[in-house]
Amino acid sequence: MKLYNIENIPEELLPKVGGKARGLNQLIKFGYQVPQAFVITDINEGDDFAEAVKWFEEMQLEEVSVRSSATLEDGVDFSAAGQFSTFLNVRGKEELKTAIADCVASLHNKTAEHYASTFLRSQESKMTVVVQKMVKARCAGVIFSRAPMRPGYVLVEVVPGLGENLVSGKMSAQQYRVRGNNVETMPQHPILKKKEAVALGDAGKKAEELFGMPMDLEWAIDENGIIQWLQARPITISESVTMNELDCDLDATNFVYTTGNIGEVIPGAVTPLTLSTNMYALDWGVMKTYQEMGCAPKDIPPYSFLASYYNHMFFNMTNIYRVNHATYGTTKETSDVSICGMVLEGLPGNSMKNLSTVKRIKNTVKFAKIVLKGNYAKEGMDEVVSRLRFDLTTDKDNLYKQILDNFKYLMMAQYFHYRASYYSGGQSAMLGKCEADFNDPDAFKALVAGCMTQNENFESANILRSMHALAEKMVEDNPEVVEYPTEQLADYLDNNASEAVVKAYAEFMERHGFRGLREPELMSLPWRDNRESFLTSIKSVLVSVGKKQEREEKPWTDYAEELLSHYSGFKRSYVSGLIDKARKGVCFREYTKAKVIYVLDQFKQAYHQLAVLMVNEELLPDIECIYFLKQKEVGQLLKGDTSLVKKAMARRRLFPQQQKLKFPYAQLGIPEPLAEVKSDSHTTAFQGTPVSRGVASGIARIVRNEQDAAQLKEGEIMVANCTDIGWSPYYSIIAGLVTEIGSALSHGVVVAREYALPTVVNASNAMTLIHTGDHITIDGNSGRVTINKK
Repeated sequence: MKLYNIENIPEELLPKVGGKARGLNQLIKFGYQVPQAFVITDINEGDDFAEAVKWFEEMQLEEVSVRSSATLEDGVDFSAAGQFSTFLNVRGKEELKTAIADCVASLHNKTAEHYASTFLRSQESKMTVVVQKMVKARCAGVIFSRAPMRPGYVLVEVVPGLGENLVSGKMSAQQYRVRGNNVETMPQHPILKKKEAVALGDAGKKAEELFGMPMDLEWAIDENGIIQWLQARPITISESVTMNELDCDLDATNFVYTTGNIGEVIPGAVTPLTLSTNMYALDWGVMKTYQEMGCAPKDIPPYSFLASYYNHMFFNMTNIYRVNHATYGTTKETSDVSICGMVLEGLPGNSMKNLSTVKRIKNTVKFAKIVLKGNYAKEGMDEVVSRLRFDLTTDKDNLYKQILDNFKYLMMAQYFHYRASYYSGGQSAMLGKCEADFNDPDAFKALVAGCMTQNENFESANILRSMHALAEKMVEDNPEVVEYPTEQLADYLDNNASEAVVKAYAEFMERHGFRGLREPELMSLPWRDNRESFLTSIKSVLVSVGKKQEREEKPWTDYAEELLSHYSGFKRSYVSGLIDKARKGVCFREYTKAKVIYVLDQFKQAYHQLAVLMVNEELLPDIECIYFLKQKEVGQLLKGDTSLVKKAMARRRLFPQQQKLKFPYAQLGIPEPLAEVKSDSHTTAFQGTPVSRGVASGIARIVRNEQDAAQLKEGEIMVANCTDIGWSPYYSIIAGLVTEIGSALSHGVVVAREYALPTVVNASNAMTLIHTGDHITIDGNSGRVTINKK
C-alpha cells in the first residue's frame, strides 16, 4: 500500500491511480481550488490502513469523503459511474478504516462486475481510494462543458447543500445554461447569483480547453463563497450522444430556417454518415455557387446554407437571402419562391448592407450566367459521372482511401445539381412574379402547375413509364401476376418469366435500379439491392395495367393558353418564353438529380462493402453500424479507436426518436420540434396549396413508410408528410395525394401532375387531422381538403 498527497502523485503513476485521482491532480495543476486530499494505491488484501489513519490525523482533515478511483473508472470511453462505493461525512479512525475497506471491496460487487463484463471485456480494473476533506457546502452541483441540446453553452446544475444529492438522483437540480457572460434563463428562485453561474460556466469552458476534451465537473461553493472542485472526468462516448449531438454549431439566433425543399429531398432524420457526406456535399455545392456569384465570402463556414438540428436538415434562408443584397433583380420573395415555392410571410430577410452599385452589377452578370446556363450544369454533371470510379475488390484501408479520394466528385455533383436547381428555381421565380396579374393566387398556381405537365424529358416520370412498360410485359406474359404476393413475384421473375420480361427487368434495373425511397440517405438501399421494396412498388403498377385511364389529361398547352389569355403583345411573348424556360429548367433539375443519386449510389456500394469487410474483421458488430459514424470517424475506427463502436450504437438507439420529430415549415432561430398535435374530431375542412388540378374523393390512407404504402388500394387518397420519388409507382392506383409540406416543383409533385393526379401540398397537420379510413375530398384547383364526417 502506498499513499500520496493528491497534488504530489508521481507522473509515472498517474495512469495507474484511476480517473478520479488523476482528474483532481490535473485540476490542481491547472490552478483550480481543490480540497485537501490523499490517495491510497497498491492496496493488498489484509492491509489494515493504519498508515491512512496516520495521514488523516496529520493533515487534520476531521471529516472526509472516501471515494473509489478505479483504474477503468471515469475514462474517456467508459465511465463506470456509480458502479463503486462512495462514503461521505466519515469521522474518526474506525469509520475511516471501514469506509476504505468497503470502497476496495466494491470493486467486485455484482453491479460493477456486470458493467465490466458488458463494456470492459477482458480489461482488469484496480482500485485506488481518494480520501478528501469534506466541504461545508452552501450549494453544490455538476457542470457539463457542452450543454446537451444547446451548442455553445455550458450547463450548470445546482442543488442546496451536498452535490451527492444530485449525482445520486435524490434531488432535482436547478439548471443554468451559460454562454460567455450571459445566462440563458435565470430560475425563478435562483440558488446561484448570476455572477456565480457565469464564473462556473467560464471555469467549465476553460476546463474543456485545458483537458482537451468535453468535461463534466463536480463542484461545491463553501460557506465563504469559494468554489471548491471535487471531481473532473471526461464526458464519455455514450454521454456525448444526445438528440442534438450533431447540431450545427453556428449562432442561429438571427437565422431563418426552413424544411422547404430539403424536407422533401430527404424527409425525416439523416444518419451521421449521410450528414457528414451527402449533406456536407450539398451545403458545399450551395456555398460554391454563392461564392461564384459574389454573394458569400470565401471563409464562410460549413453548414452555413444547409444545417442539421436533431439530425433533420434545414435550409438557412438568411444566408440564401445574401443574393438579394449582392445582386440586382432578386428579392426576399423571389428567393423564398425559388427554395420553398411560396413566400415565407412574417419572417425577416438578411440585415446585411447592400454591396456597392459596381459590385452588385458585376455580381448580377455572374448571377445571370447561372440562371441562364442550364446546359453548363448538365455537361458538368456528365463529366463528374465519367470520372468517378471505385474498385470494390480491394481491402478495407484501400477502399476507405478511395472513398476519401472520390469525395470531391460527390461535392461537385451536388454543386452542378444546385446550379441546375438555381436555373430551374430562377425561371419559376420569374414566372411566379406574374401572380400579381391574377385576382386568385391559387388559380394562378394551379395554371402554372398545369403548364409543367406532360414533359417527355422529365427523368423522374420516366421511371414510372419504364415500370409501366415492364408491368405490361409481365401481365402479357402471365395475367395472374397481378394477384401474386411479393414472394411469388420474386419466384416468377427468377424462374418462370419469359425472355422478354427478363430482358425488360434487366433493362429497368440497369437504368433505374439505383433509385428508391429516401434516396439521399446512405443507409437506404436502392431497388437494385432492396428487391422487396421494388416488388412492393411494382405490385401497385401491375394492378393499374390494362385499366382505362379515367382521369382527365388536359394538354399542358391548354393550361398555358389559359394563363397567357391574360396578356397580349410583348408581355404575352415574354410570359410564353418564361413558361418554356420553366419547363426546360425542371428537366435540367431532374436530370442532374438523377445523376446525383447515381453518384451517391457508388458511395453507397463502397460504404456497404467497407462495412462488410469491417464486420468480417470484427471492427463492427453489424453492417448497419457504419451509418451511425461520421466519415472521419470511420477512418478513426479503422486506425483502432474501438470506442467509436459504442458511440455508433448509442446514436442508433436515438435515431427512431429523431425520425418521429416534426418541425415548423419555417422559423427564426434554432429549429425546435413541434409539440404533438392532437387529433381534432371537429375539423371538417382545411386549406393547402393546389399543385395538380382536379377533384378527387375517396378513402384516405396515412402513409408514413413503405409498409403503409404497400397497403394502398385502388381509388384511395394518399396522405403523407411529403412526396418521395419512391412513392411514384403508387400514383397509378391512388385517386389523389395530400402532403403536409411541398411545392409545385417537388420531384414527386411533378410526377403526380404527369398522371393528372389531384394534389394538395402544404396541408399542415394533415396526417393528424385525417385518419386512415376517413372519406375525404381534395380539390386540386383550390387547395381545399374536406373530411366527409358522414
